Amino acid sequence: MGGQDQAAEGDPGNESIRRLRMHATEFPVAGPAAGISSQIAFQRSTPVVLRNSRILCLLTMAGGIVAGFTSLCMAILCLSSLANLSASGLESAVWWAISSLVMAYGCARLWGLGRDMANYEVVLNERGVNFNLGTKKRPASLFLAWDQVTAVKRRRVGNVQQFWVVGRGGSEARFSSYTFFRPKKVARLIADRAGLTIEKI
Repeated sequence: MGGQDQAAEGDPGNESIRRLRMHATEFPVAGPAAGISSQIAFQRSTPVVLRNSRILCLLTMAGGIVAGFTSLCMAILCLSSLANLSASGLESAVWWAISSLVMAYGCARLWGLGRDMANYEVVLNERGVNFNLGTKKRPASLFLAWDQVTAVKRRRVGNVQQFWVVGRGGSEARFSSYTFFRPKKVARLIADRAGLTIEKI
C-alpha cells in the first residue's frame, strides 16, 4: 500500500490535477456584487447628454409672448378707464393696472425661464458627470468624477421637485423642476451610474 501511495504521489497526472485545483482557487467567484459592478461599468461606458426639449422651451417662451400681449391689452384698458373720471372708472383703472403688471412679470418670467432652460445641460460619461447649469452670459459648470459623488438627494416643496448631487469636499450641483422638465430622470441616471440610491429629505 505504501508503494502504491508513493507511486500515486509521483504520478505526473496527479501532479497536474493538484496544480489545476490550486489555480482554480485563484479565480474570483462571481456573485451579486460582481454583476452590479459590471452593470454600472457598462452604463458609464455609454455617454449620455441630457438637455431639455427644445419644443417645450419654445412653448414656454411662447407663453411669455402671450402674457406680454395680454399685459399690453390690459394697459390699454387701464388708460381707457382713466378717461372716465368717475369713481368706478378709477377703480377699474387700478385693477387693470395691477393685472397688467402681473402679466408683464409673467411675460418676463416665462421668456427668461424658457431661454435659460434651453442652455442647461448634463453630460454623463465614463469619467463622471459634468453639469452646465448656467447661461452664456453667466456660465456655471461643475464636474464630479464618479468616485467623488457621495449622495443624490431629493426634496419636494409644493409642486417643485428639488435635487442635490453632493460631491466630496462640499461641492454640489442643484437642480429642480425649473431647471429640467424631468429632473427626476436626470437624478436617477446619475444615481444609477454612481451606484447610489436617491435619498428623500
